[in-house]
Amino acid sequence: MVVFLELKRLLLEVLPSPTMMAQGRLQCIQNHLALVCDSLWAINSMIEIPEMGMLNNHFSKKFYGFDVVTSFVPAEFADWETDVATAVIDMGELLMELKEILCHLNSLVLRGSAMGLRRDLMASMNPLREDYSIVLKNEVVGREEELEKLIAIFEQQLVSSNNNGFDNNPFAIVIVGKQGVGKRTLAHMIYHHTWIGQQFHHRIWVDLPLVSTFKMINIIGNEFVRSIDKKEYCDQKLHLDLPLPDMWEYINEQLCGSRYLLVLHCENLVSLMQPEWNELKNIMLRVGRSGSGVLIIYKSSTESAVRYMSFLNRLKDITTFCLNPLSADAWVELVSRHAATTIPLKRDKSEKDELIPFAEQHSSNFLGQTFGAKVFGSLFHDIPTTFATLESCSLDDIYMVRNFPLVIVRLLQYRHLLDADTDKYYDNDYDVISHMLTAECLIPTEGLEPGWIERYERFFTEIDIKWELFELLFRRMVYLHMKIPKDSTTIYRCCRCLCLEINPRVIPFRLPIMPIKVSSKLITLILHEDKKTTREDVEEITLRVYKKRRMKAATAISKFLNKMSVRFVHLHMLVVETSMIQSLPNEISKLVSLRYLHLSKLKMELLPKSLFDLLNLRILSLLHCKKLQKIPERIHKLKKLQILKLAYCTKLQWLPKSITRLTNLEELNTQGCCFLSKLPEDLVSFKSLRILNVAGCASLSQLPRGIEQSIGLRKLSGIFIGDSNCEVLMGHQSLWDLSLHWGGEEANMSSETAPSQHVLEALRPNLHLQCLDIISYKGVEFPTWMSKQQLARFDSLVEVRFINLRRCSMLPSLGQLPFLEKLEISGMDLIKHIDDTFYGDGNTFPMLRKLTFSEMLALEKWSAPERKNDKIFPELRQLTLIQCPKLMEICPRLFLHDYDATMRVWLNNETIWFAEFCSWDNLRYLEIIEIVGCQELRCLPQGMRRLMISKMTIIKCNNLTTLVPLHFLRKLNMYACPILAFNLEAFTKLRRLTIKGCPKMQM
Repeated sequence: MVVFLELKRLLLEVLPSPTMMAQGRLQCIQNHLALVCDSLWAINSMIEIPEMGMLNNHFSKKFYGFDVVTSFVPAEFADWETDVATAVIDMGELLMELKEILCHLNSLVLRGSAMGLRRDLMASMNPLREDYSIVLKNEVVGREEELEKLIAIFEQQLVSSNNNGFDNNPFAIVIVGKQGVGKRTLAHMIYHHTWIGQQFHHRIWVDLPLVSTFKMINIIGNEFVRSIDKKEYCDQKLHLDLPLPDMWEYINEQLCGSRYLLVLHCENLVSLMQPEWNELKNIMLRVGRSGSGVLIIYKSSTESAVRYMSFLNRLKDITTFCLNPLSADAWVELVSRHAATTIPLKRDKSEKDELIPFAEQHSSNFLGQTFGAKVFGSLFHDIPTTFATLESCSLDDIYMVRNFPLVIVRLLQYRHLLDADTDKYYDNDYDVISHMLTAECLIPTEGLEPGWIERYERFFTEIDIKWELFELLFRRMVYLHMKIPKDSTTIYRCCRCLCLEINPRVIPFRLPIMPIKVSSKLITLILHEDKKTTREDVEEITLRVYKKRRMKAATAISKFLNKMSVRFVHLHMLVVETSMIQSLPNEISKLVSLRYLHLSKLKMELLPKSLFDLLNLRILSLLHCKKLQKIPERIHKLKKLQILKLAYCTKLQWLPKSITRLTNLEELNTQGCCFLSKLPEDLVSFKSLRILNVAGCASLSQLPRGIEQSIGLRKLSGIFIGDSNCEVLMGHQSLWDLSLHWGGEEANMSSETAPSQHVLEALRPNLHLQCLDIISYKGVEFPTWMSKQQLARFDSLVEVRFINLRRCSMLPSLGQLPFLEKLEISGMDLIKHIDDTFYGDGNTFPMLRKLTFSEMLALEKWSAPERKNDKIFPELRQLTLIQCPKLMEICPRLFLHDYDATMRVWLNNETIWFAEFCSWDNLRYLEIIEIVGCQELRCLPQGMRRLMISKMTIIKCNNLTTLVPLHFLRKLNMYACPILAFNLEAFTKLRRLTIKGCPKMQM
């Protein structure tokens, strides 16, 4: 499913990119590329509606027990869709096999036509082609009035710009509106409008993925140059890799005062705050003639209304145009058009005429969504059933899937690939997944905006049906997680992303050569140990047998890697997580397409020289390689390297000087390298460095001098606060992510109190800071810039962590932070009562989603604010309590919504389980609870019976003997509770039960 998202990225971003066009010209295959694009557009026009039909079929089965679109979606569609998916993945790199791919694509087009898949004209060609205006004229319904109004706004802006004389500052218009109303289509109508073409000499459309401002400017610059002179740029400019200033100097020269219209189709508009907008204007938009304009549209509208409107309020110099839903008459007409192309001719005309009253009856339910009209009309076979089914889910779920950013789809696919059997998302493998997405250029090096993923995660964790929908969407053979021999050693020919679990018990890993055949077109390979099997082996067999098995498995894996290195010339990503391997094969240099190499727990002392011949490598991650002694000087050969992660390589003492020659390096991570004593003095020469993480580098006493001059540095983690580092940080005002450490707990606290307060007061970070960690601070008070009045100015701050602030007795008014989404407070031993000071004034914590209290050993009471009418925590989704043994009272106004409310209780929280604990009624909307390692828990308290908990997980509660019946519980997971025994019949609504390591529970 959702192959069309990957297909659209290929058609709109990959194939038209300057890189691909330059390669096509160099290899003289541009004509073949054009034919490939035509075939891909033909497939694109046939695939989306049937995929939406499959989703609709899923809901009809769930609610009604039968299919409603069986005749519309052919039985062979699933196989065809899988073949399309593999072709799309292959197309990204295999230019040398273009003729073979073209033949394969043509056969897919013929198969789709033979199945009777209808072609959607609006999806049948590149929307930037000039003749697309004809398609818009024939297909768009009911938008003539909005088009005229928007053109009138453009005319007014042009007049205003002309009156301002020499002011080249472009005007900007943003189209806002509810999801599915056709914002992008209206933007295409503007782009192709005759008057626009006459007034603007250059029209540039840019689909902006989730990237940093620096890369955003680079992407837009490339599109500017391509628009000015496509052939010259692709042949002469691109492969020279022009620096950003030179690129914009070239743009200035070529524009010669001509006027342009830039259309920004953004993945995440919220990240384009005022500083980024000013940077865009100052660096690149002050080119061209006065009267140039920028039109901004947002791909979806998943943000809450408050956050969305606050974004618009922050952007100055912008005119907003609100696009209303289609009128009822236009919506019905659009439904009729699409139904006319799908209803068989042999049907009676009276049956077709029934469509109009049904469409009129249901149009109000879908608020004039153009997408809803298309799906309604296309799926119109059984009128009553189809409409009833679509009404039941209100098209929201289908629309959300259709508008998933591809980065979220790929993230979920990789999450399934890495850990298919767990209910938890990304906890252990998030860094690996993030790097995989970075290697594919789907996200920037610094990762996604904090809290952005969670907004999509809620869709899958809300109720059971959403989890089943997740399984339907992402369990494809293209992304294959295999356990041997539980799964066959036969791997499907279409598999492009494979995860193999290493199990020394089974025969394939004990043979000299593993009997596994994989397609040479594999893109991603992951090898990691089956942790459960490893634990069981340690417990059940002798040490001698254990070592012998692992030695045989290591031999088999090494030979597999040797063989793989020669065959997998298209491999992009290789992840190896095992302590069995002591060295890498020299043949690894044959992986010429490798972009991401992740090696974890390997027992190697030296890296092979051949590794540094991987000229396309962008990310090198060496994690927990505790025997690795040094990084060779040859590392400078990895010219494209963007991320170098050396976390917990504990024997590393220094980094080679040649590392400063990696001109594209954006992230350097030496976290946990406890013997690393010095960073290269020339570190400041890294003009592209964005992230520096030296947390846990206990031997590192100071930062290189001059690092405050690294104007691109955005994230600085693990900085030990001393006099020299304080001067560095005070001079650095471009940071977005800052983590400050005051040394370990063994430091002399009494002697550091005054200097600590002075240093934190002097730091005063910039107002655009997004994440702030303060760890082991020795002061007794917070600085004045964290006062109630000052905190409200930090309107970009989304994550805050206070860890081990042992001497602070009061919390600052963190409720004043308007966009704070994640807050963790840990190890503040003197806090007994969270009172009104914590909240501040007005509506406090308006955006907070995750709140954690950890190791709060003295905390007894958590009160609500004194002002009764204030709204607090309106968006709170997750509350975590870890080691709060004296807490007897919880804020009474938590979880004011009725969905997705989660509470996690870990370790010693003894008083919560007392009968005297009276705050369970304050958690009446709680839906999910997770209890881990609570050894003082013997029986769930009676107060929990009144809660609306639908899902409960209990792990390693050794003294838990029984459970009280929870009347709303539908899903129960129990792990490692050795004396637990209870009556399952008391849980009358239970649908799903998992019990492991509970011997007294006989199933």
